Amino acid sequence: MTTEALVKIFNTEFGMGAWPESYEVDYETYANVCVSVIKERTRYAINGRIVISIGPNEGIMLKNVELILK
Repeated sequence: MTTEALVKIFNTEFGMGAWPESYEVDYETYANVCVSVIKERTRYAINGRIVISIGPNEGIMLKNVELILK
């Protein structure tokens, strides 16, 4: 699944309500999100450094939801 498709699922499933702290995804979705986040962050790199958020379970953060590889 693409990052855009996952965000659409988040918006549809959780909408304006409470979003979960973590969400399990398969390896392909996790990899797609990692690539998307890195591409997005490199656009705004400062002195060659990028900032990527990692959650308490060491999963990548997307829309304040920690993605957990299942």
